Amino acid sequence: MTQSLRASEPTDQVLIAASIKGDKKSLELLIKRYQDYIYNISLRLFIHPDDALDATQEVLIKVVTSLKTFKGNAQFSTWLYRIAFNHFLNSPKRKTERLIEENPKAFGSFSEEVDETISEAEVEEVRILCSTAMLMCLNREQRLIYIIGEIFGADHQLGAELFDTTPANFRVKLHRAKTDLLQYISGKCGLVNPKNPCRCNKKARVMIDRGLVDKNNMRFNASFQQRIAEIVKLTKDETCDDIEFRMKELFFSNPFQIKNELDKMLTGIVA
Repeated sequence: MTQSLRASEPTDQVLIAASIKGDKKSLELLIKRYQDYIYNISLRLFIHPDDALDATQEVLIKVVTSLKTFKGNAQFSTWLYRIAFNHFLNSPKRKTERLIEENPKAFGSFSEEVDETISEAEVEEVRILCSTAMLMCLNREQRLIYIIGEIFGADHQLGAELFDTTPANFRVKLHRAKTDLLQYISGKCGLVNPKNPCRCNKKARVMIDRGLVDKNNMRFNASFQQRIAEIVKLTKDETCDDIEFRMKELFFSNPFQIKNELDKMLTGIVA
């Protein structure tokens, strides 16, 4: 979960050593390698971009201020993501979490008819928002494990290191998260299970009327050049049936967002 390095680029170890000595440019370059992944994990965990940016900024501050404590006993990426995940799991509930807890049907309604005046961009905004919101049927730990293990492809060994557990235990927790999410989504989403009547183009009018989707302020169908499927290879194993695979495809088709605000935040943090 980091960008590939060119041969001419310094390694993490080189940047860490320079950063500890006070080289702010090295520190900024080091954190930039990971900030987009932290944000995209945060976005799927907390849904609302503002909440995700706030949580990401809090993590970046912790990483920068704690860098001198890094001993090199694990890979830097593992150390960094542990800080991020511990913060995500223990931080106060965010706005969208509270919204869904108070109104669990907030994203559930849809129209019987398709509104032909709604653009494809708005329908795509609905698809991305709704699929991400469905992750809220899981508790925070389950969401984070699913995001890391299924969407971003961490293997069981890496997952165990990130969550400070055994590979077997991580495998069990990931399986439970997938099972619970599949049970929820397969009974609601028509993209995952064609037998369901709910479709994004039917849900769009409801979400627009509720102010959840604004064609002049796209929050999800924006700020990206790649989708998850272009970063993580989409595979189907022997135990994966068609509905489970369509659920996986649904999340892999969502954007990997790049926020310019992150660079501004980071510059302010390391200044």
